[in-house]
Amino acid sequence: MLAAERRNRVLVQVRSRGKVQVNELSRELGVSAMTVRRDLAWLERSGLVQRTHGGALDPRLLAEEVPLRRKSTRHPDEKRAIGRVAASLVEAGQTLVLDAGSTVLEAARALEARPLTVVTNDLVTALELADRPGVTLYCTGGQVRPQVYSLQGSHAEAFLTGIQVHVAFLGADGVDPDLGLFTTNLEKVAVKRAMIRAATRSYVLVDAAKLGTKGFARVAAVTEVMGVITTDRAPAPVVEALREKGLEVLLARASQVREGEAG
Repeated sequence: MLAAERRNRVLVQVRSRGKVQVNELSRELGVSAMTVRRDLAWLERSGLVQRTHGGALDPRLLAEEVPLRRKSTRHPDEKRAIGRVAASLVEAGQTLVLDAGSTVLEAARALEARPLTVVTNDLVTALELADRPGVTLYCTGGQVRPQVYSLQGSHAEAFLTGIQVHVAFLGADGVDPDLGLFTTNLEKVAVKRAMIRAATRSYVLVDAAKLGTKGFARVAAVTEVMGVITTDRAPAPVVEALREKGLEVLLARASQVREGEAG
């Protein structure tokens, strides 16, 4: 087998599995572990894989944690549309948890029901709601993540473990019907899971580009939340797969928002 052909087979395995081990590839390809390591090193230099201890993974699964200022400029019309649909689900007198992130921030901005009790782990969301009449606001506490302004860690998780709310709106960096909900780093997982447990109804708010994608850290199976709120730009097969699993999928009309804002 030529080196180029072997490297291509290695790359195919990395992309199909997401993560591979040197020993497994060595057995499957009938070559030495040293040869596999050399192939992985070559592929890494080409930017096609990322080596790990004993193997490699697909770097496309490592969604970067994007600073809030950059996040806010991505798909802004979709995020506003999603936020309005999410806010319409909230009724006067309810309690809710708002996760960190630019899409959930738009839901906070669109909230009209009063009175409300709101818990958030997002400093920007907290500032948005702090002076709103009829809103009782709590922050979870925890360590502040620079540039994204979210609160994470054991203090945030402990706060959420001690409450029960009507609704939780969560952000995510990937939603795959079969593999689950994903975020950018492991530190976020415990806090997001605590939000899901604290809520009677929980919804994931994501722009259409994140549907059908994966990330580095798995949060939960999709069936652990009640629904997904996205837009009419979402890929139809993914929407159908989510609904087949029993999720409520709400599609905001992003195209309508874009046209309205243009005028």
